[in-house]
Amino acid sequence: MLGTLDYRDIFYAVFGLALLGLTFQPYLSRYRLVNIPLIYVLIGIAIGAIGLPVIDPRGGGLQTAIIEHASELIVIISLAGAGLAIDTKGSWRNWNAAFRLILITMPLTIVAIALFGVWGLGLTIPGALLLAAALAPTDPVLARSVQVSPPGQEEDPMEVSLTAEAGLNDGLAFPFVYLAIGAATMGAMAIDEWGWGWLGFDFAYRVAAGWIVGYACGWVISRIATSQIGDASQGAWNSIVMILAATLISYGVTEAVDGYGFLAVFAATRAGRSNTRGTEMEGYEKFVHHGADQLESILLALLLLWLGTFIGAGALADLTWTEVAFAVALIFLIRPVAGWIGLLGVDCQNLARRNVAFFGIRGMGSVFYIAYAQNHASFGDIDTVWRVAAITILLSILIHGFAANFVLQSGDEEEHPYAAKKRAEAD
Repeated sequence: MLGTLDYRDIFYAVFGLALLGLTFQPYLSRYRLVNIPLIYVLIGIAIGAIGLPVIDPRGGGLQTAIIEHASELIVIISLAGAGLAIDTKGSWRNWNAAFRLILITMPLTIVAIALFGVWGLGLTIPGALLLAAALAPTDPVLARSVQVSPPGQEEDPMEVSLTAEAGLNDGLAFPFVYLAIGAATMGAMAIDEWGWGWLGFDFAYRVAAGWIVGYACGWVISRIATSQIGDASQGAWNSIVMILAATLISYGVTEAVDGYGFLAVFAATRAGRSNTRGTEMEGYEKFVHHGADQLESILLALLLLWLGTFIGAGALADLTWTEVAFAVALIFLIRPVAGWIGLLGVDCQNLARRNVAFFGIRGMGSVFYIAYAQNHASFGDIDTVWRVAAITILLSILIHGFAANFVLQSGDEEEHPYAAKKRAEAD
């Protein structure tokens, strides 16, 4: 007699198939018409459309908390991988384009989105600020296709700029999430009463604490990893455990002192790269990066399926042409123009400047910011914020995904570090 089929069985089967599909990514990536994130979202849309239960964060409570923490986890792991991947030393000269994207492009994008949100979408000031803070940053997760290759491979300045931007932009985006929360809880018109506190604590202190505490944690952890008893000296068999440990420790310690954990994770892995550069332990980051890449892929498959089910279950039911126009404008106009302005004066080819300005991919970071704010304040237009964010992320996956395949040359897929080690020993 057949057992009763329940939704848990369907979840396990679908998630298992999604993970199996990831194993075909190295083969499928050679075909430019294959957009793997879009495929997963479309599968999720089909699942949501047939009426299966969906986690809907719009109502708040447990469902919003689940999405907040799931997206939080994938973002911090992605940031850890980004910090490990960049071989170019971090300096004002080397990362000049990235700093310009943070200090010029992002503020311009935040202002443009907020103004469009109020005047074009009819959002309240808190809702518009939240939408701006959520959609202004380049997503570290879905932007992998335009970021640097794994450690030790040739780096293009454009890829370095986009990777460093994705790693650093939380330091400027998250303060505006808190600005939206403050406007929602204490009143936008009363900003003269609480604004200085926001500027001093949520902006200045939290950013500084994020970088300083994160870098210190990364320095200590990397010293342990490369010591005689550490994983780097014992065959790198626990590299996945090491990257997860470093990520969670740096994130948890920094958040405990009210710093920005996202920024801390990126700083921690940059400290690790600095510690091993030029030493006999240089190369260990390849193993650890591979672990981060594996963990990120697993969580990404799950969250892309969720995003699809969320859309398929009716998240876009009340979508208006104005909201679609905004999403298109953000992708094709607002970010590219702001990016172009930010990169004026940078010594690079016009094509590279256009590519960096255009590939401001939106994704799971936006999901986290909105869920986080919703769990910390009441926004009367939160449904609209979720709807606009969902259509923007969907269009970004569609447009940027295919554009990356056709505009950027695909490099070789990362070879598994153990396979590379064995091949080197055989030679």
